[in-house]
Amino acid sequence: MKKLNYYLFALFALFAISCSNDNEPPPAADAPTITAPTGTSVLVGESVNLDFLISAPGKVAEVTVATTGGTATINDATTIIGQTSGTVTVAFTAPLTEGTETVSLTVKDQQETPKSTTADASVSVTLAPTSSSELLVAKFDTAPNFDGEIDDMWNTAQRLVSSVVVPSNLGPRNTYYNEPNIGEENLDIFEAYEGEEYPFTMRAGYVGSDIYFLIEWEDAEDSKDRQSWYFDAGTKKWKQEHKYANDANDKFYEDKFAFLFPIGTVDGFSSSTCYATCHSTGGTIANTKDKHTRHYLTTDGQKVDMWHWKRVRGTYANQVDDQRIVYKAPPYDSGTNGRGGDANGSSGYSDNKQTLNNGAEDVSVPKYIIPGQTNYYWIDQDQIDNGTAKMVVAVDQNGVLTLDDQSTIDPNGDSGYAQGSGNKRVPSVTTKAFTDARADIDVRFTFTGTGWVCEVKRKLNTGDVDDVVFNPAEELPFGFAIFNNAAIAHAIKPNLLMKFEQ
Repeated sequence: MKKLNYYLFALFALFAISCSNDNEPPPAADAPTITAPTGTSVLVGESVNLDFLISAPGKVAEVTVATTGGTATINDATTIIGQTSGTVTVAFTAPLTEGTETVSLTVKDQQETPKSTTADASVSVTLAPTSSSELLVAKFDTAPNFDGEIDDMWNTAQRLVSSVVVPSNLGPRNTYYNEPNIGEENLDIFEAYEGEEYPFTMRAGYVGSDIYFLIEWEDAEDSKDRQSWYFDAGTKKWKQEHKYANDANDKFYEDKFAFLFPIGTVDGFSSSTCYATCHSTGGTIANTKDKHTRHYLTTDGQKVDMWHWKRVRGTYANQVDDQRIVYKAPPYDSGTNGRGGDANGSSGYSDNKQTLNNGAEDVSVPKYIIPGQTNYYWIDQDQIDNGTAKMVVAVDQNGVLTLDDQSTIDPNGDSGYAQGSGNKRVPSVTTKAFTDARADIDVRFTFTGTGWVCEVKRKLNTGDVDDVVFNPAEELPFGFAIFNNAAIAHAIKPNLLMKFEQ
């Protein structure tokens, strides 16, 4: 009887519990599940589709997406709403910097007690691949900020990464380039620099009618002490630092770079680029101090476009000297020179030099000087026009200069005018803006402390017969050189090829 009572009591309790749950909702189903894509990579600034696989026991009510960098949008969220499973495609556009970004998809279901799930997809964002010989000109949607700083948008352009090298064993000079009888006659013409190598990176892009170049190279010093005037106390004469270095400690010039582009067909240029225009160093010395490494072409009617940036001489208006190399007829000797500025226009610099008689002989002296100025390396036209720079009108046998305001400068006993180290040494050039065809190329530059960043801008087609036309439908061979505190001893990278992104 007791067993029966226990059985009836248990049955009653179970019935009571069952009745008490009649008005409560059933337990919630499991949350949605998401399978995120893996192993995804994309170039900076480019886009990729990411497919997320969805399963929602209570049907999908809402999907949203977020990203740590770049942009992410769902291609069509409506296709998954109300479904229990399916695929959500997210269009991800990478940022302009490399790194790893996370794209997060969140799915919320339609259960009576809705649940949501978030899944992350990791995306590796990488720079464009590099090349050691080809420059792929990117097709930009907008122009970069033209300021000598590296905008993130430059990361979308492929990088040409290489080095320029100063040639060696080019033979003795066989002539004095500087003062006579100081021992440099038998030196190799590049001897103070030969074998030096400078790593560089180059990128390019075009938008509208303009083409842009971004050039970076390593350099420990902003070289601008170009042939400064100093006072030789022993001879009582004003002299200039050597233009052509005789050794590693005799470098008084400026940093430069140069491009060579063929205008139409130029014999040998596609295979040897720069070297197709180089003068042989074995030519006859026609005159003392001939620069017997000048460029010229040997086929009549052919022409090369040369861009020549000069740290000191092009700084006034931030311009690259637009030059050309043309045909010269034989016979060829040390004086043969086919390189010069474009036919129309003028350069933006002049020698700060004149000849005056000191009462006993004609001597060379600076033409302009800024009294009291230290560590200056050019005198610009504005400083001349506003009277900041004074004209030298006389010199005596002790080297004392008389200026146009009748004040004088006596360099005797003043270490500020000492060779190589004096901080009052006088600039060798006056500067102003390039004009007309010489002014087609603009530059903005920054010295970082460890190297140079230079942005260059020009029209794809300037309309000038002395300028190369950049046609995005065509490939173009070119050469590049860096002059590290050098007048002529440049480091060269020939056999480069330019291609355009379409």
